[in-house]
Amino acid sequence: MSVNQWLRRRESGLRFSLEDNNFILQRIYSSINMFNSYHANCKRTETQNGAIFNLEFNAEGNVVVAACQRNSVLVFDAITQSEVFKIPDAHTDSVNCIKFFDERLFATGSDDFTVALWDLRNMKQKMRVLHGHSNWVKNIEYSSKDKLLVSSGFDGSIFTWDIKSQTEQGLISQRVFHASGLMRCRISPNSEKLVLCTSGGYIMIVHHLDLTTLHRDLCGFRPNIYRLMQLGDQYIPQAAKYDHVFSKRQKKNRVELVTDFPEQNDAEMIMALQIHPQCRCMLTRNVSCDEQTEWTCVHNINEEPYHTDDESSDDEPQPKKRMLIPNNGSTSDNEQEETESSVSHTHTRGRGRLQVFQLENARAHSRLSATAPLANARPDSFIPDIWAAEVTVQERAIRQSRARNSTNHVSGYNFVYAISSGVLPLLPNRTNRMAGSARTRTASSSDQRILTSPPEGGMNSSSRSSSSSSSSSISSTDATLGLDISPPHLRLRPLIAASTTAASKENSHPILVNAKKLLYYASETNNKPGFIKEPGFSADGRIICSPYGNGVRLLGYQADCSDYPSHQLFEEVKRSPRKLVEIAKVTEHQDVVLCAKFSPREPLLVSGCNGGEVTWYRPHL
Repeated sequence: MSVNQWLRRRESGLRFSLEDNNFILQRIYSSINMFNSYHANCKRTETQNGAIFNLEFNAEGNVVVAACQRNSVLVFDAITQSEVFKIPDAHTDSVNCIKFFDERLFATGSDDFTVALWDLRNMKQKMRVLHGHSNWVKNIEYSSKDKLLVSSGFDGSIFTWDIKSQTEQGLISQRVFHASGLMRCRISPNSEKLVLCTSGGYIMIVHHLDLTTLHRDLCGFRPNIYRLMQLGDQYIPQAAKYDHVFSKRQKKNRVELVTDFPEQNDAEMIMALQIHPQCRCMLTRNVSCDEQTEWTCVHNINEEPYHTDDESSDDEPQPKKRMLIPNNGSTSDNEQEETESSVSHTHTRGRGRLQVFQLENARAHSRLSATAPLANARPDSFIPDIWAAEVTVQERAIRQSRARNSTNHVSGYNFVYAISSGVLPLLPNRTNRMAGSARTRTASSSDQRILTSPPEGGMNSSSRSSSSSSSSSISSTDATLGLDISPPHLRLRPLIAASTTAASKENSHPILVNAKKLLYYASETNNKPGFIKEPGFSADGRIICSPYGNGVRLLGYQADCSDYPSHQLFEEVKRSPRKLVEIAKVTEHQDVVLCAKFSPREPLLVSGCNGGEVTWYRPHL
């Protein structure tokens, strides 16, 4: 079928076969080429705008707004490709992102830590400036369901802003979540999912999103700590107590982590994120740990299917069991000495003492250090409020090959450390119980130990004094302290050597394994390290526009430019991820391309480069 025949059938309202539709769209996208260009820095008499960091169409597709490196914002007419307005001092620092939340209203985020609201009908001044972030604002989204503006930045914070409600102090805002290393935050077009990408090599999806209760539902949850527990295959109490946020019984704001990437891609920093127009998948761009290669990956964004006939049990991802073998008194003296010398460390920093307790790795050791009779175990004042991981340079170099044999797709760290900063004291009631138990157990047997746990809150000065007096009384005894890691809550309890079987059962804790989500991938160039390259989807979701060197590549799921896979083909791709197919490649810029964006109405593509040039593309049939 020719293009003219296809157009005549379309005008007549006749249906098309799937093959005919794929054939025509393949002709359209493969023939895309440049037809116009605007160089923002061509007028040397004016202040140069610098690199184009972001491009955004309005919902009608007739206006394009560009975010520029040197504090400016450019507004283009998408029909004539001409500049209609320029704001040279839109912010006091680089403008990073733009988001339309109305046909005429949009917001801009900047390195000056602020978000500005604009109206296309009056671009001479800002409608309002939103203050709240403490670092660069890198992303702005809008939830049509909750009618809230959402911003995120390099401070790791996600804020919601009620743009319809104003007070004397400004818009009503709330910090709903915090994630260390946060790079990008996206809300799906149907406002049902929130997706975060981080510099820690993982993606976090929040299903059944409710921004009004997000702060309460995920209060205290730290995805980086939970990921650390998965990486080290090591139980961390502060992370494990949030297992419920992954449960399918969580009706709102259920969390899922995505950590699978191509074999050659050891993702270190996931710097760009987009969501499919029909919310079928998500598109990311990451930098490998060697900082030499970049990768474009497509992951499934939807929840994993599960059986609903048995409502009494959650069909969670298969948990990985951390097997703990208790010490039955058969440990040799040499092994005890080796354990004693490696289990506890104390570092002095300034005025305080930083205590470190090393948890044994489940893969590297077969005995639980907390149940072994240690002479140098943790003191009673040890409260683990910081968690850290250790990995050697050699281990990092072979991490890629070792990860292939791991069910978690990322090899574990050498050790996971529990660190006490000395800031949080013991609670007085727990301290008193621990002191009384210590005296009782010391009088009956010198081999029994008292187990401590992190506190649930702070203390006043009188409590601290009672805590110090109690700890001094405990230190005068022969009791040794260990860690009881029984879920879901840590508690003070005596551990008897004869009951090692029960203790082992309590100490075993399932660590969830993340589901496989990777579907498609493609290797990219890394011509401009340190700059974020923003890919995007076409309006129909069939094509991915990806910055590639000084040009743009158009990538498809298959060579015939077919739609996103479904049913049987989807299951095949899920079992064996495939490479994205290059449909077209256009190189027209004089510098590295940093962003590319499709029009929401037609196959019109626009790209911006590091040199400040904006280029327009359309099909040439």
